[in-house]
Amino acid sequence: MSLLHTFLASLSVVALSVSCAAGDGNKMERQRADSLANKVVEGKINLEWLANSDEFMYFNEKYFHEAADLKMIPKFDKVQIQIVTYRIYKHVKLSDNRYHFAVKQAKDLHIPNKAFVYYQRSFDEMNRKAAASKDSIRLELPDNYAIKLINE
Repeated sequence: MSLLHTFLASLSVVALSVSCAAGDGNKMERQRADSLANKVVEGKINLEWLANSDEFMYFNEKYFHEAADLKMIPKFDKVQIQIVTYRIYKHVKLSDNRYHFAVKQAKDLHIPNKAFVYYQRSFDEMNRKAAASKDSIRLELPDNYAIKLINE
């Protein structure tokens, strides 16, 4: 194999590795996110400040698959969910009975790509259901919903 082929093959492996891990937070980012969430739980930093920061934040993926009652889940998990969800809903508008999500990439919100895609698909699905029902399903988005999420 020529030097050029070896270089291109190496570059491909690196690019694939980076693209698979990109946006979901590396180990250090997740450890920092956990530390910051703990500081909120301990009352050492403000939840709203962290929600508005550029600090990476994620939450346990099990909450993608099971309903989460914020009053019943552990405080640590609640803080992480509130921050990620706040960052999403801060960019959602409702018009003509459709949710419009103004952000195109997870990295703009400093959240994992998996969470971003999960919410994006949820909005798309709700929009499809509303459209299929000839708008008999009325979508809702309370005023200042993002703020209400972090104040719950």
